[in-house]
Amino acid sequence: MTTLVSAVNPNRKEKIQTLMAQMNSGLLEREHQVKLMMLAALSGEHVLLIGPPGTAKSELAKRLKSAFVEANYFERLVTRFSVPEELFGPLSIKSLEEDRYNRLTSGYLPEASVAFIDEIFKANSAILNSLLTLLNERQFDNGNRRVDVPLVSVVAASNELPDGQELSALYDRFILRSYVSPVSNDSFDKLLCGALVGFDPELNIRLKIEDLNEVQHLAEKVVITPATLEACKEFRHYLTAQEIYVSDRRWRKLVKLMKVSALTSGYNETSIYDAWILPHCLWEQPEQFEGLQDLYKRLVTVDGKEPPSRLIKVIKAWEGKLKEDQKTHKQDAKGRPLYLDRDGEETTKEVSKYHKKDYRGKLLYTDRYGDETTEQNRHFSGSQKNEPIMEAVKNTSIPLNSSFSKAHIEGRVREIQSLRSSVESNYNHVNKELSEVSGYFDKHLWLEKSLLSEVTNALQASIKEGDKLLKRVASLESDFKNLPLEESPTLILDPSNSDVIEGELCD
Repeated sequence: MTTLVSAVNPNRKEKIQTLMAQMNSGLLEREHQVKLMMLAALSGEHVLLIGPPGTAKSELAKRLKSAFVEANYFERLVTRFSVPEELFGPLSIKSLEEDRYNRLTSGYLPEASVAFIDEIFKANSAILNSLLTLLNERQFDNGNRRVDVPLVSVVAASNELPDGQELSALYDRFILRSYVSPVSNDSFDKLLCGALVGFDPELNIRLKIEDLNEVQHLAEKVVITPATLEACKEFRHYLTAQEIYVSDRRWRKLVKLMKVSALTSGYNETSIYDAWILPHCLWEQPEQFEGLQDLYKRLVTVDGKEPPSRLIKVIKAWEGKLKEDQKTHKQDAKGRPLYLDRDGEETTKEVSKYHKKDYRGKLLYTDRYGDETTEQNRHFSGSQKNEPIMEAVKNTSIPLNSSFSKAHIEGRVREIQSLRSSVESNYNHVNKELSEVSGYFDKHLWLEKSLLSEVTNALQASIKEGDKLLKRVASLESDFKNLPLEESPTLILDPSNSDVIEGELCD
């Protein structure tokens, strides 16, 4: 489990928590969107809301603006007939008279802190290039000068997904994506009877631009743990299988989001749980979100908690070696015991049947009266013959050398003790995580608290599996120690001078 960051301002964490709670006030089933917008703003990224009209998308953007001190807000509905002046400001007549091409940007997107752009994918090529530079580089080309803009985050909305290759770059700029559905039947009564509560937080809990700058600066120092990297690799494999393309730029931004998620929760390194953001950033079609979310849940519950498959394979391999060492009889390739029959041939049969002979070596048969006879072809009726008498003879097992040198046994035991240390290390790690995970979820700003019970159950199941592995390893160690030890040879001493006679051994 990750450690707390002592250098992080605890008041900022409380501010973010309070702001998100107040932003949700009066809205129904919009907790996910509030969370995504706040994380996007803290990370310097943008959010895309997909869904039908009338689902509070513009209201969410306005509330994000109110979460900051003295934030300028810009809102515009884009149509296919929109011109650059609607977003970036009109051309300055005075500048044109002086042969300069400048825009008057006051009150427009280049001077906004938070912006809401509705139906953004209707933007034409005249708008697109300037919009891409502004979103990604936070710069705007005004005449022959490129100027920095104070943009915190853009919340874009669309009733439909982009159609056309020329819009793919714009689509990729929105790292966080969310499908906004109408309220469910469970909340329909509240929708009809409730009133929309305004969002106007006190100044002392609003965030400042300095807060954002500090968060993004400190987030660069957050360590990405191996567990987080493995989660990213699992997502990438899944995306490849589903033929979902994710750009390298997008992956790098996702790392930043996970770092901010950890930092703002008070931790100086990420955990696998910070991968909660990935399903919200990696889909191209809304219906793909569910599969990505299922993958995340599997990684933080089942896959992330089971004993490593490597350990299980090693234990199985040593159990196979023990079985080989414990063999007392020769076996065939399928593991069946081998015996020698009376002719000296190897067989897997413990008992062989032979035609019985009398004391003179003649084959014996049974006549019609059940008596033994040496006559085979005596006829009594029709073509009936005497039946041969068969006798069962137990075959002789083929023994193996079942004793081992002291060095062999001690070598086996050392290997098992090393294996036991690895199993105990994993077992202790899971126990430690179980003892800390509840507190981790309580302290984390962004995690779904409902997931805690699933994680706890998975950890408890993992501990039970760990108990079984420890018992298997203990059994291996005991059984290897109890392998029969070969007798040490006795050296013959010269009775005349009591010196050892080199090379001579007694039985």
